[in-house]
This record gives sequence, structure tokens and C-alpha cells, in this order.
Amino acid sequence: MRKGFALALTLWIVAIMSLVTALYLSYGKKVVQKTIQLNKKLKLTLETESTIEILKFYASTGYFNKNKILNNNLKKDFNLFPSELMIDGTINIWRNHKITLRDSSGFVNINDKNALINYLESKNNNIKDNEGIIRDSILDWLDSDNFSGLNGAEISFYKNQKRGYFSRNENYFSSLDEIFLIRGLSEYSFLEREKLKQHLILVDYVSRNILTMDINTLGKVYHLSSTVLAQLSEARKEDLDFFIKLFHKFNAGNENYELDTVLPSKILKITVISSSEDNISKEITLLLSLRRNKKSAFEVLEYTD
Repeated sequence: MRKGFALALTLWIVAIMSLVTALYLSYGKKVVQKTIQLNKKLKLTLETESTIEILKFYASTGYFNKNKILNNNLKKDFNLFPSELMIDGTINIWRNHKITLRDSSGFVNINDKNALINYLESKNNNIKDNEGIIRDSILDWLDSDNFSGLNGAEISFYKNQKRGYFSRNENYFSSLDEIFLIRGLSEYSFLEREKLKQHLILVDYVSRNILTMDINTLGKVYHLSSTVLAQLSEARKEDLDFFIKLFHKFNAGNENYELDTVLPSKILKITVISSSEDNISKEITLLLSLRRNKKSAFEVLEYTD
């Protein structure tokens, strides 16, 4: 009996040890796999950050020509790096990186209140407002008095909200998210806000670059018909000079023509999306100012990874 019991106990101990060993090996394998995956992500992050640094040099030493940057300085060190990069939101491909550059004046600057109101009033974006609420409320938010427009809102309205607050009553916005405090925009869902913010920007230099602005955004900002937009779209593909003439012909009555330009602001929103064969991806976006100052050739205004 004792021998049988000892044998059974021994076998149980062996079984338990085998199970512990198997679990340990399985855990070790998972740790190794996670480590490999982490190393791949880290490598891709470093590649993406390196591409960002290359683009900083590229943009600060390149030549801005209408809707692109020209630069041959990287040909020797980086094989097949483009000698020109579009700054109108076109995707540029280099190795495993998708590079997008858009001049800030190709977005709707929220401190250009006329462009902002026109854009928001367009039929495709104006999903909640049919009575001029957004227009009047933006004007009320930015003006210095407390008299509400016909469909607008002032301090008395905002103080009675669930989390009461004051309207700005100064002629500027301090952030993109601030516009969603305004009556008519505060009702937007998170997804609606994020979708809208893709077309907006906030920088000190306010201008509208008709060469780098998305053609649909151009139509909304200037209230252009679909027929006119179709003509402008074709003209911009074929001949930029003809496009400029055609735009001014269709937009002859524009009261804010002093903001219209074909010159880049030299403030670029740069996005790099890198991918690997293992379906790993990394995205970095930054807002880079090349409006030279005494301290440096460029300045990073925003950085998101």
C-alpha cells in the first residue's frame, strides 16, 4: 500500500511539475511575442518621427511654388525622396509612409468669421440650423455687447445652460473646441465635431489660399454653385493660371477679397502615416510654422501622435 501511495504521489508531483513547466513556457512565449510586437511598434514610431524630422528640413530649405514645395537637397541621402511635395492635401508616398501637407490657408480659419459662417451655413454642413441660428450666434459670441441678434444668443442664454458659462464677447476664438460652446453648434455630437474639425484650423495668420483649399471647401466658403465648382475643378487640374482667372470671374462680387491669395501662408499641417507588413501603423500630425523669426527657421505649433 505504501509503495502504491508513494508511486501515485510521485506521479502527481511529476504531472504538476509538467503542467507548471508548460504554463511557464506558454507564458514565456507570450512575453516574447509581446516583446517582438512592441519592438516593431517602437521601430515604426522611430521611422515616423525620422520622416517628420526630414520634412521639417525639407520644408524649411525648400522653395514654395504655388501649391507645392520644391527641394532637391535630400536626393543624395534619401533614395527616391520626392523633389516636390504638394501642399494642397494630396497624399505623397515615400517608402512605407503616406505624407500629407496642407497649407493652413487651405483650411477654414475660425478667426475668419465670414469664411466660418459661410462654411457652416452650406447645405452639406448645416444639419441642425435653418433659421440663421449659427450665423447670429457666432456674431453675438464675438461682438463686445450683450444684445442678442434675432436668432442669436448672449450671456443670458449661456448662463442658463446645464453648465452655465459666459460668451467670449471679444473678436477672436482661442481654440477649435470653443466654437462648440456656441448655440447651434453645441448640439453637435462628438463624431460631428471631429468631422467638422478636419476642415478647420486656428492660426494667427488669416488668409484663404484658393490654390490649396479643397474644391468643396472653396465652394462652401464662397457659396459657389455646383456648376461653377465643376468648371473650377477642371481648370485647377489643367492650368492654375486659368483657374485663378476663372475664380475671380465667378467671385467678382466678393467683399472680403483682401483675404484671397494664391500665396502659401507657410504654416503647414503635416501628417505622416507609416505602416508595416505586420499591419502595424503609426500616425503623427504637426502644425509647422515656417514664417521665419529671429530664433529659428521653423516653429512647431502643435504636435499629435
